[in-house]
Amino acid sequence: MGERASVNTVVYDLKVQDLTELLYKLQLMEFESHFRRIKEYNGTLIWVSALTQCPKKWEFMLRFPEASQVQFKGSFVLGKAAHVGLQQLLQSYYTALGYEKIEIEKEIEKKLVLSGGREVLLTGRVDAVAYRGDEKVIYEVKTARSDMGLPHEHHLLQLKIYMNMAGSSTGVLVYLTPDRVAEYYINNPISDEELAKLVEEFLEFNGPRYDWECSYCVYSVLCPLKKINTRR
Repeated sequence: MGERASVNTVVYDLKVQDLTELLYKLQLMEFESHFRRIKEYNGTLIWVSALTQCPKKWEFMLRFPEASQVQFKGSFVLGKAAHVGLQQLLQSYYTALGYEKIEIEKEIEKKLVLSGGREVLLTGRVDAVAYRGDEKVIYEVKTARSDMGLPHEHHLLQLKIYMNMAGSSTGVLVYLTPDRVAEYYINNPISDEELAKLVEEFLEFNGPRYDWECSYCVYSVLCPLKKINTRR
């Protein structure tokens, strides 16, 4: 299948029978594209989103990628639709928000040198980067089932990592839930030292960060470190 690259994203040239097949194939292709790049870097590339999750899940994903590849849920479709819709709004009305320029689905990378001289490349895709004079504002869009406990710790961490990688001191975490729309302005990106420490801890594969992760992990059926979430 060929690819037709646009300014901020990749459009795949394909034929499908209906919208359901399109959504399914897009998810498969997105995973295949990301995983192909991980293999090219032979274990030295890490997704930013993975850093905020269970390190053991990343280990299993590298060993058993098929399990992650075949997941297809309504939550994925809703999340994708919410992202696309809000990104289109930002593209159409960024001047109304006082911005001079906006980039959607912007790929960012940062190379880190860890203790012992080990090099790791962090890579991520920012939902939107807005520009106003010398200011660079990072937007991260999230969907949630409810508005309880917002903002979530792992979402804040992801945004702070993106802010560091993009050289920004301002970030906006946007939540779309059935109960409300909420924006959280963040002005404290993670430091280079904190980021390096986070990556080093991640590479030790110490298991889930949060009790609830295992309840949503496709690899929990294989994992000796599985935690039972009694609050689910």
